[in-house]
Amino acid sequence: MSYCQQCGAALEKNAEYCSSCGTPVHAYEARVRKRRSAGVRAVLLVFGGIFLLVALALLIGGGALLALNTALADSEGFITTKSSQLEGDSYAIVFQHIDINLGEAVGEWGVWRPSPGDFVTIKITGSSNDPSKKVFIGIAEASDVEAYLTDVSYDNITSSSFLPSGSFDVEYESYPGDAVPSDPNSQMFWTVSEHGAGTQTLKWSPETGSYWIVLMNEDGSSGVDLTVSLGAKVPLIFTIGLALFAGGVIALIIGVALIYAGIRG
Repeated sequence: MSYCQQCGAALEKNAEYCSSCGTPVHAYEARVRKRRSAGVRAVLLVFGGIFLLVALALLIGGGALLALNTALADSEGFITTKSSQLEGDSYAIVFQHIDINLGEAVGEWGVWRPSPGDFVTIKITGSSNDPSKKVFIGIAEASDVEAYLTDVSYDNITSSSFLPSGSFDVEYESYPGDAVPSDPNSQMFWTVSEHGAGTQTLKWSPETGSYWIVLMNEDGSSGVDLTVSLGAKVPLIFTIGLALFAGGVIALIIGVALIYAGIRG
């Protein structure tokens, strides 16, 4: 038995109107369907708008990273500073205590445990300002370099700042000593090193540990006067930028589809 939604009277079988109040039997159902349809359209429009906002943020962020990488990176993908002069009367200019440990930060990623070299590659380019001298650039574990420079006079870079021109400025702390170091190129402990006349370029994919960067004359003589530039290649900049941009395109398509469906009903 069916009842009129307007007055509650019993309806005859297959009746189109209520015999008591005359209300069409299917009018209420039509109103319910109309309200439900309006609610669905509203939900589609709201979620479509949200997807469009997400798409805008992803497209701007991804596009900015891609543009930054394209504008600043060289043909090898390195973002490099302008050349700056590093000069000291000692036997070496060093940058101490480059401590690298991603273990606690990234943990075990399935069967792959990332190393620092997966995220960044460092480039150091240097040349001697004294035509009679050749340059040496080396990176080694801190304990080995400390032993090598025991009682040797050297200058440690304690701070650096980038200038508007794109070069950098540094401050030194001098360590006195009376010993004369042996030829740095004859040492076997260097993790990576480059040496010779003219411009030398060292590229380093870091590994976990504590390192020193060492700049010297190739023959180990005092009076280091070099022109140096620093660079870094971060593959994730391009990868993240591309992923964000692609996600923005997908979100844009979904947002437009939802809004179109909401408008069309």
